[in-house]
Amino acid sequence: MGLLATNLVLKNPLPNLVILLATGIGSSLPDLDQYNSKASRKSIINFSLIFRHRGITHSLLGWILFSWGMYWLMNHVSTIRIEPNMVNNYWSCIWLGLVLGYFLHLLEDSFSNQGVDWLAPFIKRSGKPLFHYKVGGFAEQFMSTIAYLGIVVMSLYWVWIYLMPTI
Repeated sequence: MGLLATNLVLKNPLPNLVILLATGIGSSLPDLDQYNSKASRKSIINFSLIFRHRGITHSLLGWILFSWGMYWLMNHVSTIRIEPNMVNNYWSCIWLGLVLGYFLHLLEDSFSNQGVDWLAPFIKRSGKPLFHYKVGGFAEQFMSTIAYLGIVVMSLYWVWIYLMPTI
C-alpha cells in the first residue's frame, strides 16, 4: 500500500526498501507494552510499566497518537511530504513505513483470539471476530511466514530491477 503510494515501485527501488524496512520496525512497535516482546527487550524504556498490553497502544486512538506524534517529531528534523513522486525523500518514506507497519500490526492482531479494541477507551468490543487465531499458533505462524516470504521476494525483485541495465 505504501509502496504504491510512492509511485516508485519500478522507477527507484531504494525508497521502496526504506518503506519496507520502516514497516517492519513499525509493525513491532505496538508490542512495546508487552514485557517479553522483541521490541520491548530492545527498548531502553520498559513501557509495560506504563501501559497494559493491548490497551491504548492497540487501538485506533493509539495509532492516531503515534502517527501524529511521529509526524510532529520527525517534521522538526526534516520536512515530511507524502506525494506521488517521493524520489530521494527517505525521511518521508521512514514515517510512512512506521505508520503503515503500526496499523498493519493492529489489523493482524484484530483477528487474534484476544482481538483489538479499535475504539478503546471509548467503546469496548464484545466477542471474537468471525475468523480468529491463537497467538503463537499455527495460523499466526503460517501468515507470518507468507508475509516474510513476500517481503524477501519483493526485496529481491527490486534489487534485481535496480541492478539490471535498461535496454
